Amino acid sequence: MPTGRDVAERAGTSTAVVSYVFNNGPRNVSAATRERVLKAAAELNYRPNALARALSAGRTLSVGLIVPDIANPYFGELARAVEDAATGHGRLLLIANSAGDEDQEQRHLTSLIERRVDGIVLVSVSDAPRIAAPAEAGIPVVALHPLDLEQPASSLTIDYDRAAEEATKHLIDHGYTSIGALTGPSDSAGSRQHLAGFTRAILRQPGIRSSHRRSETSRADAAAVARAWLQEPDRPRAIYVATDEQAFGVLSAAAELGLAVPADVAVVGFDGTAHSRYAVPPLSTVRQPIEMLATRAIEVLTAPEAGQVHETLPHHFQARASCGC
Repeated sequence: MPTGRDVAERAGTSTAVVSYVFNNGPRNVSAATRERVLKAAAELNYRPNALARALSAGRTLSVGLIVPDIANPYFGELARAVEDAATGHGRLLLIANSAGDEDQEQRHLTSLIERRVDGIVLVSVSDAPRIAAPAEAGIPVVALHPLDLEQPASSLTIDYDRAAEEATKHLIDHGYTSIGALTGPSDSAGSRQHLAGFTRAILRQPGIRSSHRRSETSRADAAAVARAWLQEPDRPRAIYVATDEQAFGVLSAAAELGLAVPADVAVVGFDGTAHSRYAVPPLSTVRQPIEMLATRAIEVLTAPEAGQVHETLPHHFQARASCGC
């Protein structure tokens, strides 16, 4: 593999001048010399060491993304959007899957710190993630979910609380008087906000009977919980579900029990994945602004001098057949 020294010898100049040409400085190089260097590099098929150049500038031109479950369609769509945004800023994206395990999330954080990434986009498994280590290492973190302001990280999120209330009210407006909420584990990110918004909508409408269940954020566990729930004598007439992934599990359980959606049980999800459009029936859902979240996260990480930011982005309720629309 040709080196900068090889280019310098062919161009009849020094390795320092080769460096100036490919790094655009710090010293000026005459047009004639620059042309000789570039011609020699082309003849030798020379490629400058991007990592060495980045490290000399105090950067690695890489960004980490940690998600709880890369098999979840929402996180797959998010990863693709973050990668597109990172590439647009000349960054390589390193994706880590915590598999719903907080200890594994910590191991990934440590690994990304050791690799000296320029920043980390985090979707934590925890409502109160442990993110002091990146801050101590001088690596900015952006969480894509609600985060306590005392945490040493930025946050970009939609208003989970308000979105949950709107989705629940939509079910109330359909005339359903028995409504359940299926959320994730009590310590999962956003779980408190989902339940708070659901509860507020119920309390504002007298006469609504409510119930609440929790499941892991997976189709299989949500289906198991919903299967038992929907066989109870006082099963809910409609269910607000905290993620599309869990909502798919509810739809599966309803089909297994011979219950029609929405005729026997109405369902609303949350996340707005592309898959939700093709559920049977199409799933009504709160759509998160995935592209906007990804773009803004990379902007924040590539401009750390701006300091921490905490921003709430807009969401959209997508009404489809599963709720009765």
